[in-house]
Amino acid sequence: MVRIFHTADVHVGLKFTRGYPESLQKSLVDERVAVVARMADLANQERCQLFVVAGDLFDHLRVPKKLIRQTAEALRRFNGVVAVLPGNHDYKSEADDPIWPDFKDHLGEGHIILDRCVPYDLESLGLPAVLLPGVCTAKHSKENAVGWIQEATAELPEHKLKIGVAHGSLAGLSPDFNGDYYPMQQSELTKMDVDVWLLGHTHIRFPDRDEGRDARVFYPSTPEPDGFDCSHAGHALVIDLHEDGTCQYRSVRTGRFRFHAMHTTGIDSESKLAQLKKEFEELPEGEHLVKLKLQGRLDSEALAQLKTLEPELGKLVSYLEFNADEVLRAVRQEDLDAEFTEGSFPHQLLSELAKNESDQFALQLAYDLVREAR
Repeated sequence: MVRIFHTADVHVGLKFTRGYPESLQKSLVDERVAVVARMADLANQERCQLFVVAGDLFDHLRVPKKLIRQTAEALRRFNGVVAVLPGNHDYKSEADDPIWPDFKDHLGEGHIILDRCVPYDLESLGLPAVLLPGVCTAKHSKENAVGWIQEATAELPEHKLKIGVAHGSLAGLSPDFNGDYYPMQQSELTKMDVDVWLLGHTHIRFPDRDEGRDARVFYPSTPEPDGFDCSHAGHALVIDLHEDGTCQYRSVRTGRFRFHAMHTTGIDSESKLAQLKKEFEELPEGEHLVKLKLQGRLDSEALAQLKTLEPELGKLVSYLEFNADEVLRAVRQEDLDAEFTEGSFPHQLLSELAKNESDQFALQLAYDLVREAR
């Protein structure tokens, strides 16, 4: 049996230019390396023998040399064999390779950069397995890089475990509408004589389960969430690949930061505001970044309460984007009767709008204009 730690899409060097506070931006940048060290330690705790990064360890080709060195040092914490595949962000450049020679030097002996489409036999490193990589050599490709593997497996010894490592989109799972990211079909992969496929590129886990034994094709998800379109906690996989080619897998949590895009409608009372604050107070332990959009209608007293809500919520999370532009004042008929002379044009106009629930935005706009004109 070979126990594998599978990760991908770490994106060391990602700059986080959304406009975060400087200290938070630095923490997010630093965390891309920190999660590598954390995963190496976790892989040791899990007694893994092989640590596979299935592409996009780095976010781009011009990552500072300091980050390259720090990432290699983090991976050296792992006690077994590290194998790293160039992905479409950190692809293997034939003309000028600014990443992989330096990275290889810092990573040291006993580890592998999967930068050629050839079988990598791990027997000399103590593992009864062969790695079969699909190497990315450009940012985009209409063709995947695994086509050579079908023929290559026919020449491999039967007793060797065959591990495919590739980076690209998977039909039916990955958002690749134009087929630009090394597109693969699951049927294409499973018909090959390969025991297990360790993939990268798609930032969600597949299969989306905590554990199982009925899969051969895996995406681990990104280990550290990187934006509001990434709502999970960050994961990697621990896979036990047995001598007969069957496997068991477990998804393990690896992330520190959590991103939440929250759209809350029906804000119509102070109790709803209190409920929202309670949801923030009950967020699990960790570093939370929240983009919050509110919609609803509140009376004057509740609107005053809303003004104090943003700083209160901001204290409960690491970062908050607060948008209450679509929380309107609840203008009621009794308010209009008290403020405007019955039968006057403003009273008639606003009263007519107040009759229709669907005209509340128009009512709010007209009410504000009338008050401003007065």
